[in-house]
Amino acid sequence: MCKRPAWLPEELHYSAYGGDWDRFLADVYSIFEHDFKQSVPSFQAYPLDFDKRIQNGKEAAFWHIIQREDPGTHEKVPDFRRCERISWIRSLIEHSTDSSISVWENTRKRETSILIWLEQLDYVVIMRKRPRVIILVTGFRTDISSVREKMIKERDEYYQKMQKPPL
Repeated sequence: MCKRPAWLPEELHYSAYGGDWDRFLADVYSIFEHDFKQSVPSFQAYPLDFDKRIQNGKEAAFWHIIQREDPGTHEKVPDFRRCERISWIRSLIEHSTDSSISVWENTRKRETSILIWLEQLDYVVIMRKRPRVIILVTGFRTDISSVREKMIKERDEYYQKMQKPPL
């Protein structure tokens, strides 16, 4: 059993809502509003922003956080585990210097992302670097072995590269 950091909020449990998706979604969105709209968190002194375009009555960033792509239909569908852990996102960002968390960067398609990973509980937050702001992209479980292995390799390579002396 992994020790849960004291600063990490309890997750919501969809099962506690008796199958009432609308009520559950309202509570999940309420956490998003509290954590990212009613105040502006920061990461390494940069303010955190998110995609504010409205889709189906809510911000695109919110939908990106709580949905995943169905492998069969390629449609976006709710991911209950993502929803249940939405309160973890801000906490991981705010506690990113905690010894239980790994933080590293990767670059893909000329975009630099910051990953904040609570490996012991299989959860990662992904953000994008911009000149004056950090953009929240998503947060999700990393409990699939191939995803974990890829992340461990990427993180370890990044840490090793950062320890090399300059030429």
